[in-house]
Amino acid sequence: MIKLLMVDDEPLVLVGLQSMLPWEEHGVEICGTPRNGVQALEIIEQKRPDIVIADIKMPVLDGLELMVKCREKYGRIPLFIILTSVEEYQHVRDAMRGQAVDYLVKLELTPDMLLQSIMKAKDILHSLGRKQSDSPMEQQGVQFLYDSFFKGLFTNQFTNEEQFETQRAALDIDLSFDAFIVCCCRLGGQNVEDAGADHLLSLYSSTARMTQEVVGQYLTCYMTNMDLHRFAVTFCLNRQEAEDYQQLLLDVLEGAVQLVKNYFNVDLDCAIGTKVLSALSLGDSYYAAQKSFENPKRVRPIHFYQNVAKKNVVVEQVKEYISRNLGKRLTLKEISEVFGYSPKYISLIFAKHAGVSFVEYVNAERVARARELLLMSDARVYEIAEQLGFESAFYFSKVFKKIEGVSPRDYMKKPAGPDMH
Repeated sequence: MIKLLMVDDEPLVLVGLQSMLPWEEHGVEICGTPRNGVQALEIIEQKRPDIVIADIKMPVLDGLELMVKCREKYGRIPLFIILTSVEEYQHVRDAMRGQAVDYLVKLELTPDMLLQSIMKAKDILHSLGRKQSDSPMEQQGVQFLYDSFFKGLFTNQFTNEEQFETQRAALDIDLSFDAFIVCCCRLGGQNVEDAGADHLLSLYSSTARMTQEVVGQYLTCYMTNMDLHRFAVTFCLNRQEAEDYQQLLLDVLEGAVQLVKNYFNVDLDCAIGTKVLSALSLGDSYYAAQKSFENPKRVRPIHFYQNVAKKNVVVEQVKEYISRNLGKRLTLKEISEVFGYSPKYISLIFAKHAGVSFVEYVNAERVARARELLLMSDARVYEIAEQLGFESAFYFSKVFKKIEGVSPRDYMKKPAGPDMH
């Protein structure tokens, strides 16, 4: 990946530049966005970018002075693309004298013009012998690896804490916080609906980058790409932030929603999940955020998941599914495929939130339905066993007797209670 540094004293200019192109698709990684030349020099020393886009007029050290100092210390690389608000001949001449790749006027800048300058710089880098890294991480892109890691957390794919910690450490992701919340963001509006594939990709990339830039100024967060209409933001909160997180997230997200609307004419729908205390529980927060989209009473564009009963949302959904499908094959493997969670996770949360194992719950529900059928229908025992998904009439009788204390046949012979008359 080619490393790119952007330097400008105007925050919105930096946001606009980052949002203007899908950088990773062009093999470019943005390694910093300092606000003046002195800060830029420090980052250049640490990260050695290949290309620098620098504004001419900045406090402390302007873009041309920054370019001169870099030429004296590092030689030809990093290459410079000079950015300014006003086109002046003297500035152009000074920029060209410093071997700037290009000179761009902000008010006239378009994505095509910016991409053309970047491609010109990449051609020069190639001619100078600077090649892209062959390391696996840079080939795949850091964001791709981040996406895979957080998607694993969202779908509870980590089977143990050691596996989770190994991947977290390899990516150097800081999750040493007191609470976590997932916010699912969905692009909408006429501009999105009318967009072709290329334009939609550009809108998505620009919207996601601007959202991350804005909310990242206030809270630690990680963005995860889901598809061309959705991305997720994982907020990492300290104890104080977690206490009043709803108002905090509203304040932060409202600014992002408004900027996205103003810049790209995109409606951003933000669904915020439940607060969890461990990164390994992010799946619960993500699931709640997804369910929030289904609430017809939600208030756009920012809404929180309402869970009045305070029950585990996954367990409740699985219970509903079991109740509707008692006659089907109900194993942990089958259920995990339906809901997208690992069998181990389904087993864990059932034991924790339902108070019984998954198998015990399924059998109890089937026996409860069997009691009704035995007393209210003319069906034979083997027919009821088959109707309720038992492997055989023998196994049905065994389970029934374990729970009720009598066999199905003896149960039918019992005198009806007062409520049956």
